[in-house]
Order: sequence, then C-alpha cells, then structure tokens
Amino acid sequence: MSQTDRSQPPKIQPIGIFPLPTPRKSSLDNGIPIYYFENPNLDLIHLLIQVRTGSLYQPKKHVCNFAYSLLRESSPDFSPEELAEKLDYYGTNVTTNVGMDHVQMLISIPKNNMGDILPVIARFATCPEYRTANLRIMQDKELKNLAYNEQKTDYWSWRLMWREMLRDTFPTVAEYATPSSINNITVQELESFHRDSFCAENVTIYVTGNTDDTVEALIRECWSGIPNGRRAPQLPGIHAPENQSRPICHPMPGCLQSSIVICSLSMGFNDPDRRGFSVLNTLTGGYFSSRLMQNLRERQGLTYGISSSSTFFGNQSVFAISSDVKAEETQRALDSCFEELQRLQDEPVGKDELAMVKNYIAGLQLRAIDTTVNIMQKFAYWLRFGLNESEMEQYLTEIKHITPEHIQHLARKYFSYNNFTRIVVGKDLSNE
Repeated sequence: MSQTDRSQPPKIQPIGIFPLPTPRKSSLDNGIPIYYFENPNLDLIHLLIQVRTGSLYQPKKHVCNFAYSLLRESSPDFSPEELAEKLDYYGTNVTTNVGMDHVQMLISIPKNNMGDILPVIARFATCPEYRTANLRIMQDKELKNLAYNEQKTDYWSWRLMWREMLRDTFPTVAEYATPSSINNITVQELESFHRDSFCAENVTIYVTGNTDDTVEALIRECWSGIPNGRRAPQLPGIHAPENQSRPICHPMPGCLQSSIVICSLSMGFNDPDRRGFSVLNTLTGGYFSSRLMQNLRERQGLTYGISSSSTFFGNQSVFAISSDVKAEETQRALDSCFEELQRLQDEPVGKDELAMVKNYIAGLQLRAIDTTVNIMQKFAYWLRFGLNESEMEQYLTEIKHITPEHIQHLARKYFSYNNFTRIVVGKDLSNE
C-alpha cells in the first residue's frame, strides 16, 4: 500500500462564493426584533439575546460586567444552587459575554424542555434580584484575579493600551481596576444599570434550531415581558494619543520578558477599507505564517508568538500588534516590527504569498459558517454594524480580487510609523 507523501502539501482547491440564507424576521409585542435561522435537524434550540450596552456605556467601572455576569445568581425565584441544578436537569446552558459595546446571552435548550426552563431564564434575565452575598463572592473572585494579573507583563501592556486610547472619552473603562474600584460596587448600582440598559429598545433576539409554532409562541411569551425604555445612544468617537514620540514604559525589574503592544486608532467596520485591511492584517500578524511570525519567531527567535488584530466598537477600531519578547531584545523586537510594517509599504506583496493568505481567509470564513449556530452568531455580529447576510458574499468577492498594489496602498495609508503608540512592559526603555 502506497504511503502519503507528507512533505508535499495538498493542492489548494478554489473556494466558491455563495450567498447565505436570509433569516426570517419577526417582532415581539414590545417591538424587539427576532431573527429565525431554520434548521429542522437541530432539536437543541439556540437563542442569542444581544443587548446594546457594554463597558463603554457604564457610568462606573465594573458595573456592566458585574450586572450581567451575576444574572444567573440573581433569580427572584431560586437560589444560585437551585438554579444551577435546574439548568443541569433540563440540559440547558446559559453563558453571558460582556463586550465593549454589546452584551450577549447565549442559551441552548433541548426542544422538549423549552416550556420548563425558558420562562425561568427569561425571569432572571428580565427581573433579576441582585444579592449582596453573591456580589461579595464575585468581588472576592475579581480581587484574586486582579492580584494575579498584576504580576503579568501582558496584562499591564493591554491595560496601558486601553488607558491611552480611551481615557479622554471613556474614563470608566480606561481607569485602572483597583481593590477599591472592585469593592465599591453596590447592589443598587447593578439594579440601576440593568434597568436602564435591558430594555426592548436595546435588545435583539436570534434563534436557530427546529422551531415550530409552539416554540415560537413560547419565545414570544417569555421575552415580550422585557420593558420598554430608552435606546442607548451612539458612542462618541475617540482620538489618538497626542504624544507618540516615545514608548510608554512600565518597568518591571527582574522580568525575563517584555510585553510589547504597538497600536493605532483605525477604521470602523463599515469603512470601505475594512475588508482589504483584513487581508493586510493577516499578512502582517494574523496567522501562523505571517510576516511578523516569520521574522521575530522563525528568523530571530525573539518570541514564541506575535499577532495582530483589530478590535471594533462603535464606528472605530483599535489595531494592535502584541507579543511577549526576550527582555534584553525588547528594542530589537520593536524595531523588527516596524521594519516589517515599512516593508509592506515599500514592496508589493508577492502573488504567491497573497494567494495563500486569500485561501487561508476564505477557509477561515467557511469554518465560521459551518453550522446554523455559527451563521446566527455571524449575522448578529454583522447586524451590530447595520449589515446583513450578504456581507459574507461581498467579503469573499472583495478578498478574491484584491491586488498586491492595493495591499501596498493600504499599508502606506495605515502603517506609517507616526500612527502608532508603543507600549512596553518589562524592560525600561524610557532612557534609551
């Protein structure tokens, strides 16, 4: 029997471009839009409750995270232990993710158990009763996490980055977490924030699975109880830090490594450059064979890994390159990063390298929509920015036709040295 030659990669197959199905839209009595992604073969019903709120909307640090993370512990009808047992008995999972400009509650329930458990979930999500004892448990947990994280260079590097980017516009996010800021949260503040943010004007619901009239009627009954209120306003824009001539350093003597972040204020998700920039980002540090990985890891051995990514919120984003590097080679690592950024500005990327990145991105996108649950989650993300299911087709089409010249144009537009703030935690470079 012949053996596979594993020294040769398989042939790359072209990926076709195809439209995604359009979800069926309905609305609840309180005006909440609801999108159904039909899947008659999926008897595990998935709901995504998306709320237009997040840490950028909070009046005080930690309030949003505490208010939504404590929902499961705040049932007006059951203790946390009783609720956990009930969810487990009915095979139900509830997770909450708190972002900068949105909160998501992800719920999965066997179809046959919907009538028994969905009203229970809707009740604590809509009418939580926060308890001082549960708040204290979460505060103690956050205090331990803070004490642990403050020993880590990468924690400080991201902390410094968000302080520099957000402190003038969103001080409650930019300010450092401290034992005092954690301990000063009250039950009354959680109640007030939940009441103001969890209203029909801020909620969108997504559902996938083998739904029928009974399931839809139950969903309508449970979530029509979300009260009306005031829609969260559009987030104000932030401004890039003014003085970027020297790196922002946070020395940690004795560290064997430094954590570096090179960041810049960048485009919003609806910007015409966004899709092309995603290719540039992937080339730069967005996958294992990126320029930065090949230079800093493979050729120079300065790091185990380096990556780049964009964080989108409101009508903007922050682009960041981050890595943990040998402390004694901190400046060399920074210089090497900017050398790669400059090379992308000076030289058109090779066609073979660009083709590999295009195929990588296309494959990544296909894996991101391989189930109706994933399609639902992607659609929910796009809808946050006013887009719909056509985004996938438009994205793949644009990626397919992007040229080396356009990549070079984007690099010149966004990768200028003066656009970037440099954060260094570990070695002190302030006097170099």
